[in-house]
Amino acid sequence: MNRNEPQELVLESATGAPRPLVLKFGGSLVEQLGAQLYPSVTATVAELISNAWDADANHVWVTVPFGDDWSENGELVVLDDGHGMTRSEAQEAYLVVGRKKRLTRLGDKSEGGRLVHGRKGIGKLAAFGTAGYLECTTVRDGVRTSFGIDYDELRLLNPDQNYFVDDIVNPLPLLDPNGVPLEHGTRVRLTKLRVKRKISADTFQTAMSRRFAIRDMKVIINGRPLERFDIPLQFRLPRDETPAGAQVDSDGWGVERLPSGDEIKWWIGFTEKPLTDSDQLGVSVLARDKMAQRPFKFERSAGTTAQLGMEYLVGEVVADWLDQGDDIDSDYIQSNRDQLQLENARLDEFMDWGRRRLAWALRVRQDLRQKLSADETEKNEELDLILGNTSSRERRALRGVADKLGRLPEIEQSQVNEIMRSVIESRSDAQVQRVAAEIETAGDDHDPELWSLVSQFGAIDARRLIAVIEARLTTIEKIRAGLARGGHIVGAHEMLGDDIWVVDPRLHQLGSGIEMNSVLAEHDWPISPKDSSIRVFAPMAPAATDEIAIIELRDEVETNTAAIANFTSLVERVQQFQISQGAPALVHGMLISSSYDSVPPDYRAAININSLGSVKIRTWAEVLEQSRDLHLGWLAISRSRAAKVQE
Repeated sequence: MNRNEPQELVLESATGAPRPLVLKFGGSLVEQLGAQLYPSVTATVAELISNAWDADANHVWVTVPFGDDWSENGELVVLDDGHGMTRSEAQEAYLVVGRKKRLTRLGDKSEGGRLVHGRKGIGKLAAFGTAGYLECTTVRDGVRTSFGIDYDELRLLNPDQNYFVDDIVNPLPLLDPNGVPLEHGTRVRLTKLRVKRKISADTFQTAMSRRFAIRDMKVIINGRPLERFDIPLQFRLPRDETPAGAQVDSDGWGVERLPSGDEIKWWIGFTEKPLTDSDQLGVSVLARDKMAQRPFKFERSAGTTAQLGMEYLVGEVVADWLDQGDDIDSDYIQSNRDQLQLENARLDEFMDWGRRRLAWALRVRQDLRQKLSADETEKNEELDLILGNTSSRERRALRGVADKLGRLPEIEQSQVNEIMRSVIESRSDAQVQRVAAEIETAGDDHDPELWSLVSQFGAIDARRLIAVIEARLTTIEKIRAGLARGGHIVGAHEMLGDDIWVVDPRLHQLGSGIEMNSVLAEHDWPISPKDSSIRVFAPMAPAATDEIAIIELRDEVETNTAAIANFTSLVERVQQFQISQGAPALVHGMLISSSYDSVPPDYRAAININSLGSVKIRTWAEVLEQSRDLHLGWLAISRSRAAKVQE
């Protein structure tokens, strides 16, 4: 039965005079204010916890189906012991979308005097970013009220329809985790879960710990108390160094005032190892003990010397003035309440402060790292063993090299040791010269001694390659980690030259990539239009052109079927032209993009298999995985060959 009855809109009065036009809202608005503003489980639960805070709850118990328990039949429950709602309050407050809480008689405070989190009256819709059905049971003054909201019904409403919530007659009783009935409180139960990506308990706890700094309310998630955000740090500022003009409070936070008089409290830290979790990396902003800005870097682009320091960055800023007032002119937080309105001119001096303070912190970290690295190099016992077989004069010179390396801010002692080991091993140049001289005097190609010397030559070369391959693998893993955090390949086309090993180390045999524009100037290939984003790899003279590789790296986040079709056609035309000229060559192409989400998997698979030229359509994640595997195989071969070096 349709419970959502249409209401007639009369456009003329009884006298025939036109009535005022009426602005109406369709149910699809719920999608915009709910599912799209709060697209994650953490965003949904954070809003429900904020509701409990505003209800003066002392405890909030959250039950989340972690691991493999996510399904449409699962449920997510948030229970609190706040003051609850009467039926009238549920109707006049909770069930009114867009109700400005801070314009009520209590202003911006709760009944118990807390500074409330709620502001715009749309947080209740956050549930529909995760679930298809919301059931709310609340108790106040000994009276229990229970109702349900169906997202699919709600979002399909026409502007001339009201939505009548489900009246739940026999709801489950309101019990705390020990089975004790609550005299007052609220339980929100979400079902028909629609979670796009499963989330682990540890990841969820970390994300939630960054969203709240509340101390007067306990949050328990699946029986585990939510702790204040904390992370092991190598350096913490202002503990290790305080900038000019800043004070330090009793909790170790820096305290400063902007020219406007607004107060800022902050700490900035750097971890020992790079951070791979996007919920940790960066500086978050808190207002009223709740996150007002996800971890970010004040939109600052690091310089060369500080660029890697960004990967270790973590911190918090408290600026309660960001969430004061009750009108839109004093609201500097976006509707989803976890991002600032950075385009607001009122935040310019705050952002300027953040960029300056971050630049200062990165410089301080670099100085602290240099001092620490120098101290560690001085006490490096493994380095003493590596240099042990050298002469005293040589050892002093090599120690000087190690000391300089140790002052690099990003280097680890293990890396210093590996480099110095390679330096020691480079003395094998004399061995290379000896082997080369012996090859010259060896017999013909049937002499067993000759092949023994050739084997030594290859082994020496392999030993030198090991350090190069290991460094490449480290670089590849760093890029993969950045992509896993949601990053984007920047300056990709620069790799289509001497750094093509990131894509495929085998392409080095074909020489540096030449821009398609330059290739077309030298060949008669029937290709247009010219595209500078495409590079061609081929053997260099005097070698015969028996292989041609065409590579395109797309900067767009999303690549569609049209782009794939254009690239496939280009590769096929080059292959056809080579055949027509009687100069057949293996022509293969690779199109690399960040995403092919809009491309049907069957279409991409068919291109990979059936095209005339050998065409591969790959994401960056797939390419990097393949490159890593190729380098690992190369490393295994090099180590095997290096083991044959005759001392």
